[in-house]
Amino acid sequence: MPSYAEDVKNELARIFDEDEICNVVELGALLRVGAKFFDGRADFENSNAAVSRKVLKLMKKFFPEVRTEVAAIRTKKLRKTMRYVVRIFFPEDKENFLEKIFSHSKRKRNYNVARLRGAFLAGGSVNRPESFYRMEISSDSEEVARFAKKIFERLEFAPRLYERGEKFVVFLTDFDSVCEFLGMVGAEKSVERYESARNMKDVRIFVNRLVNCETANLNAAIDTAQKQLEDIRILQTAKIKVRKILQEAIDARLENPECSVSELAEKIFITRPGLVYRFRMIHRLAEKIRNETN
Repeated sequence: MPSYAEDVKNELARIFDEDEICNVVELGALLRVGAKFFDGRADFENSNAAVSRKVLKLMKKFFPEVRTEVAAIRTKKLRKTMRYVVRIFFPEDKENFLEKIFSHSKRKRNYNVARLRGAFLAGGSVNRPESFYRMEISSDSEEVARFAKKIFERLEFAPRLYERGEKFVVFLTDFDSVCEFLGMVGAEKSVERYESARNMKDVRIFVNRLVNCETANLNAAIDTAQKQLEDIRILQTAKIKVRKILQEAIDARLENPECSVSELAEKIFITRPGLVYRFRMIHRLAEKIRNETN
């Protein structure tokens, strides 16, 4: 079963911009982040078939004269996942070819969005929203990571950058930023799941708070009832006669040891403050006996 990050990438890999320059810019970001460059070629390696297919489609559309090859490699790790390699052979005018891919330096918003979409497809990851909120783009190159951070900042995000092993990682860690990023690059279905997950989280938190509050109130009611019963036992042991209104409260508590003060007040048709006052008087009498005994 694909992860949430894979679902996001599968969705984004099927997006092709109407502005052809944006598609070339995205291809440039895909290669800048995900490809390894050698003397006569560049190898774009990725575990997502849809992403690798997108690189191949963009290459064939905008650079049909450039030779490409595709290979699938099964890794030797425990899960034996597939890795897809798109090999791009540089033409004789290599410098001109690379310039066409990487030379679009204009700061138009749609170009920057395309850059981030390509960077995410090549080296990005996003946690499933049911766990916690985090989106990141990692690269072997500090220069590329800092460039990605700068693009985020141009689009008014507040990313952070750190070094993890041999990788440089740019990341966002709050719901609004991650959700805005996914919506901006075009992952609309993923945004719906993200928002739905947050709503479920909010409901779960609300229910937990409600349950905790009810539990706390129940515990407080039980503690209060136990203290009142204790006071009553002391008066009964000392054979103290009390006024009629206090005896009414005593009888009600003895008959309903599990009730809260509010429930007890309803049963004997008086206000809660009135019943609290009566039990306070009972407590004072019990305290007096305790002090005399000690």
